[in-house]
Amino acid sequence: MCHFVTAVLPAASAIDAIDTIAQRYGRRFSPLPSPGIEAQLDAGERYFLLTSPGHCDCGTPLGALASERRTRGPDFETQAQRLRKKGWSEAKIARSLAQARGHQETDAVSQDAAHRDAVVTWIGLIHDILDSGKTPSLGLLLHFYDGPLDASFRLLSRDVVPASELTAATLLGMREDVLYLFQR
Repeated sequence: MCHFVTAVLPAASAIDAIDTIAQRYGRRFSPLPSPGIEAQLDAGERYFLLTSPGHCDCGTPLGALASERRTRGPDFETQAQRLRKKGWSEAKIARSLAQARGHQETDAVSQDAAHRDAVVTWIGLIHDILDSGKTPSLGLLLHFYDGPLDASFRLLSRDVVPASELTAATLLGMREDVLYLFQR
């Protein structure tokens, strides 16, 4: 169905002030009742949907480099075989595949640039929230939902990341179903 980014905050956090910061980045902290996930959180932690209002997070740069999110490129050999069956000459097939490879490379460069820009935005959001003094930590969780948002799934782990060590590579390499806890 769709990727969504959810968040975990200590219950003592100033949620309204943090939501105001998130809104500057086009996001909202909306409470997300999910008994299955909440049972896996520490006592005193609250669970939120942290997405653009009315949208999923498909195409997010978070986890874009994680192995389970990588998509395979086109199978050029299969394409060549299909074109041969249509009676195309080897020269015409070679030109077509060269053009397809060029488009694939251009698309990849364009997507990488978009991911870099979006990651800078995520880093700004995380630092602004942590630097606000309204919470000592912010947890982010990426999950691919194939059902309702309150569906339960197993958290694979909880990784603590000091804000001083937050990099683009950290966000690009996020694994699905791992709670990344960013701390001041």
